[in-house]
Amino acid sequence: MAIRTTVVGSWPIPFGQRPKLKQYYAGDLTDEEADPVLAAAARIAMDEQIACGLDEIMGGEVFAPDFLHHVPPRLDGLNTIRSRDTTKGYDGIGLYEVTGKISAPIGTGHAKAFRRESGIEPGLYKASVPSPLTIGGGFRSDDREGHLNDMIKIVRAEIADMVAAGAKEIQLDAPAEAVGMVMATSSLDELLPLVMEPLQAAEHVRRSIHFCLGDISRRTATEDQNLRNLLPLIQELDGVVHRVHIECSYPGQWQEIKVLDQLPASMQIIAGIADVKSAPASEQALRDKILQLLEILPADRLLVSSSCGCGRVPHDEAIRLMRNLVKASSSVDV
Repeated sequence: MAIRTTVVGSWPIPFGQRPKLKQYYAGDLTDEEADPVLAAAARIAMDEQIACGLDEIMGGEVFAPDFLHHVPPRLDGLNTIRSRDTTKGYDGIGLYEVTGKISAPIGTGHAKAFRRESGIEPGLYKASVPSPLTIGGGFRSDDREGHLNDMIKIVRAEIADMVAAGAKEIQLDAPAEAVGMVMATSSLDELLPLVMEPLQAAEHVRRSIHFCLGDISRRTATEDQNLRNLLPLIQELDGVVHRVHIECSYPGQWQEIKVLDQLPASMQIIAGIADVKSAPASEQALRDKILQLLEILPADRLLVSSSCGCGRVPHDEAIRLMRNLVKASSSVDV
């Protein structure tokens, strides 16, 4: 039995669809007008993941090339202070002022994408959406608690829509929570409702959560690297999530890899050992990491994956990285 392999969410945008997709990203096409090109791009992204040999695939997030930054322009109750500028990395993050109750009359786009993608690929059963804090943590407001409560409702409704569309696993992407815990700038009591309440809409399907330190322009949001500070949050999610996906690619994280044995036995661990911010790791390097993980975790609780989404990785590098991961997993005798 090989250790199972999976991905986080995003995949490089297929070259042939880029001109038309840029019109959609610029807001010149509606979801409906862009549906044919989004479907074509998603088909290619999923085919490439399948060709890599991954046990579990995702839709590729071709509708959201910049992770979450397509979401604020879809929301009501916000005024744009500064539009997102992808050429400036973290300095180009969009700024938004909360002007009233925040709502999502056309959704965040994630449920629509899952309907489109699962309609063309029967093997797709997993869908993801960013957490309320990840989307709305930077909104400017005199009532931060109020607008985060609005975001909880929006994300919960999106998850409910994905479940209604047939998703069998929901992944909550929570880099903002991970950064807050790792840097010790956010409290456990503050963060728990922001991940627990949206997942209530996925009560009858498998629930996963992805913790990483951010990825804009292949750069992390913080230089702090540890796993120990994440433990209290993950331990409190015992019985809430079935799987926790943890970025394990930075040296500071890998040094503390043994703390994984302190995670609840009810959870499967997805270890993000294939680093998306560096040159593709070799099959041997990834195999060595899998063997070290198997000294800590039983094989039936372990999956391996990319550290974060592959959407910012050059196309050929993403394919090479995932192929190496699959080969490494297949070469381990468990």
